[in-house]
Amino acid sequence: MNAPFPTGRTRPLRLAIDIGGTFTDLVLRDETGRERTYKTSSTPQDPSDGFFAGLDLIAGDLGLASRRDLLARVDTIVHGTTITTNALLTGATAKTGLLTTDGFRDILLARQGHREDQFNSKARPPKPLVPRALVVAVPERLDRDGTVTLALDEAAVRAAAAYFRAEGVAAVAVSFVFSFFNDAHERRAGEILAAELPGVFISLSSRVAPEVRFYERTSTTVLNAAVGPVLERYLDRLSARLAEDAFDRPLYIMQSNGGVVSLANAAARAVNTLLSGPAGAPPAAASRAAALGIDSVMTIDMGGTSFEVSLSRGGRTEISSGGEIDGYPISTPILDISTIGAGGGSIAWITAGGLLRVGPQSAGASPGPAGYGRGGTEATVTDANLVLGYLNPDKFNASVALDVGRAREAVGAVGARLGLGIETAADGIYRTINAEMTDSLRLATIRRGLDPRGFAIVAAGGAGPLHAAALARDLDIPLVIVPRNASVLCAGGMLLSDYARYYVRTLAIADPHDPRLDLESEFAALEALAIREFTAEGIDREALSFIRSADLRYIGQVHEVAVPFTDAAALVAQFHRSHHERFGHSQPADAVEIVNIRLLARGAVTAAPSGEIAAPSGATTAPSRRSAWFGGAYRDVPVLDGETLDPGAAVDGPALVELPTSTIVVPEAFRLVVAATGDYLLHDASRSLDAIRARLSPAASATGAPH
Repeated sequence: MNAPFPTGRTRPLRLAIDIGGTFTDLVLRDETGRERTYKTSSTPQDPSDGFFAGLDLIAGDLGLASRRDLLARVDTIVHGTTITTNALLTGATAKTGLLTTDGFRDILLARQGHREDQFNSKARPPKPLVPRALVVAVPERLDRDGTVTLALDEAAVRAAAAYFRAEGVAAVAVSFVFSFFNDAHERRAGEILAAELPGVFISLSSRVAPEVRFYERTSTTVLNAAVGPVLERYLDRLSARLAEDAFDRPLYIMQSNGGVVSLANAAARAVNTLLSGPAGAPPAAASRAAALGIDSVMTIDMGGTSFEVSLSRGGRTEISSGGEIDGYPISTPILDISTIGAGGGSIAWITAGGLLRVGPQSAGASPGPAGYGRGGTEATVTDANLVLGYLNPDKFNASVALDVGRAREAVGAVGARLGLGIETAADGIYRTINAEMTDSLRLATIRRGLDPRGFAIVAAGGAGPLHAAALARDLDIPLVIVPRNASVLCAGGMLLSDYARYYVRTLAIADPHDPRLDLESEFAALEALAIREFTAEGIDREALSFIRSADLRYIGQVHEVAVPFTDAAALVAQFHRSHHERFGHSQPADAVEIVNIRLLARGAVTAAPSGEIAAPSGATTAPSRRSAWFGGAYRDVPVLDGETLDPGAAVDGPALVELPTSTIVVPEAFRLVVAATGDYLLHDASRSLDAIRARLSPAASATGAPH
């Protein structure tokens, strides 16, 4: 049991809680920046149970009488949740209606009029979140400049409200043509619906995604409506339970864009939480890399259910102005994170042709892998790692004790179907999941014209350090960074996140050289709006900062390129450079149009003073030994306690380095070195670590040093 953090303040602690599909991660930080990390099983039936079980775990560890005593010392909680993602993926969204402009009733069914996968004639789009019977079109119309050409038929809106009431909808999305230029009709329709349908969640496109592209805007507004009531119920329940424990300090919710939002405002833009949990890892990884003097990193986050990849360069993770979640387009800024179903709980299976596959199906938290002993019988990646000797069954997780016998039985069943022994089958599962993750890393880099060899891997998640060196070897990536808090890096990153909101305005004037276009005034209007909204939420004007950007394209192009905005005169030249960097070509002689301007407003609310994540104990523990699979056979290898390794310590593979909630696999011909920051650096032992770090430094990136 740990003693409470020493402090001179009444509320010195900040707490991050990240609820994943399998585990709930918690990071507790004091005012000096020191952290303690915890992990407990998630509770899919009610995620708030896992939230409070984590609080009980921390209180007990600190010797406090109850979680109420813990919360009395906590100044801020930042919470990442998969509640909206799970609702979407499982079909547990709210019953939703759509109100749209007359003549556009089939906008969700028509989509863009083409298949997303052009080469798959059998591909089917996802089922619309609003069935056609719950789409109501009403008379109203604006022209392409936002001028009213047909007034809103308020009687039709009231009739629609009566119909929605009779159908028992829990949410209504409102998306009218050209409402991003003039939101008067949507605002009025929203007022009528709110009066006629008390308690029903109302989502307006002019508030959720006020930009051009009607289908994407409508899809985003519908997504917001479909998951809004689900998030609202969860947060109300969470808030009530915290109030019972007398917690009255800020609770922030992590957003997909890498920033946080207040509890009171989270549900209104629930669509912004669809990547809430994974969004914490990239800022944390970029921070760790910067402390090591490394410019470009590829963050891999492998937990129990999924595998996420993101790229950060110069300390900045790319933000996408939209994306797709489970086949549904979304037009809100999100961190550019790609996800596949590859985690410790991913299930191994055999195709009809007799080939081994792993995932995307997951055993989740319940019943979990066979080795959890909770009733699971199918072999998973965790079971394979246990059979291969990479995991210590007695030091896996405070909430889970692994059963080697059950894991061997499950993996053996897979091997029997393949005509393989247990160990060979386990190695096959390990290699198969690695191959799938390697493909994901290739796509994340090469599709952007980037060489993966110019990046370091930051390994996050409980399973990330088990597989990271193998991925680096397959792609010739020179360096793997394993943060000391790798298994809870997402939660740790949440404590680095600012209050953030993105603002967008689609411009009526498309020509960047048109003298009527005053970009400074347009940005100033967005900044004034941000200041009003942030100060209304208690954030000081002095704490605000703004980042400007614009979306430009060549006339005739369908999609835009986001360009940082510093000066209107240099904007077009910057677009040509950005286009060439991304696509390998540009046409400086061609005409350019500007589509949107965007503003990122940030207010510092959660960042704590920087400090060491943990300090070595000073009491080096003698290595134990364990039989583990290396080079196609079991070998007796050293097992070291990573928490007792001092900076500068080096470990040559094959070896295992155990952390409280993860294990680092150090393959043969690899070396692990403990950095001055306390992080673990893995690299090919035949290469100089100093040369590798120099090659990945900002100076090398700026000069375009060859990789």
